[in-house]
Amino acid sequence: MLRRTCFARVHLFSALVPQVKVQAPHFLSVEDLATAKAALEERKPYIDYPELVQCIEALGNIDNARKKSDVTKKLSRCVDALRAQLYHKDSTDPRRRLELHEAVMAAGFYERVISVTQLEGEGIRYVMNHFNFDVRRDTLITQKVHEALSKEKTTTPESEQLLRDLLLLERRLTGKYRFSQFGGRRWFALGTPLSEIKTEEEVQRLLGISVIKSDGNFTLGEVDSGKLWKTITIRPNEEQNATFAEVGNIFKDTRETDTTFELRVQKPQKPPDFWERLRETLLRYWVLWFAAWVTFFMVDEEIITLVALIFLKHRQTKILEEEAQKSGSKVYIASSVGRSRE
Repeated sequence: MLRRTCFARVHLFSALVPQVKVQAPHFLSVEDLATAKAALEERKPYIDYPELVQCIEALGNIDNARKKSDVTKKLSRCVDALRAQLYHKDSTDPRRRLELHEAVMAAGFYERVISVTQLEGEGIRYVMNHFNFDVRRDTLITQKVHEALSKEKTTTPESEQLLRDLLLLERRLTGKYRFSQFGGRRWFALGTPLSEIKTEEEVQRLLGISVIKSDGNFTLGEVDSGKLWKTITIRPNEEQNATFAEVGNIFKDTRETDTTFELRVQKPQKPPDFWERLRETLLRYWVLWFAAWVTFFMVDEEIITLVALIFLKHRQTKILEEEAQKSGSKVYIASSVGRSRE
């Protein structure tokens, strides 16, 4: 997670909070401190809080109660200032908003782990609650992620970077428990409910997105469920470092099936061979013949009666014409068009 390329910067939250389990007085090592300061320097145009930088520098060695109190107060002010920035009218960039949330979580985490008055694990609970209730409900972020995952939309470098940061944040917080239920629903990177993934093609499309392929840390599996069906599985892998959910024992009662997404799909059918095609053809023609046979015998009495009436009428007309010819008279037959016929 802590890597930088010419296309991507270091993930902010992973840089600020490289370890879930921290101990006084050195809450950050020398190397981690340098990485955190570099990450804040890169984002100085929109996260410009000197007090936050001072607090990060102080985390390298907090060896007395006065320093703890001073850093805790500064971190509290930073949390309030960062939260206030989220409500600014011009704060509309989804990726910058996500990084502001990450800065809030990092500052709130250290504020609680440093303070001696906080309960053990309070920092972890703060981070998880902020992610579940603030980040999840930030519609500017979730809508942009949904567009990045949508089939109808074309991804941009900005949307891909936002999706990458969100995936890394989810991995840092929940690891293999990313598919656990929240609010009765299970989500794929906050942008797509797992219940909306209905086909194998949709699974392949999502996992084929370049950002998900490189930073998603998913495993795609397939289980044979019978002659006609198979089960597609997506499983988030375990992370190398301990996650917040694991250290806080948040998902201790979660079943193994709740950490994996399963989709049951029908297997593609093999093309029928010659004898199967012949059998289908004969069956089709037999059904047509049987339907015609049944139809005929259902109305056979009406057909016979109609034919008999036509024949009798024709026969009676011939008899009248023969008698008229013998007697030298004429026969007049009424016509439906209003003209008589001799």
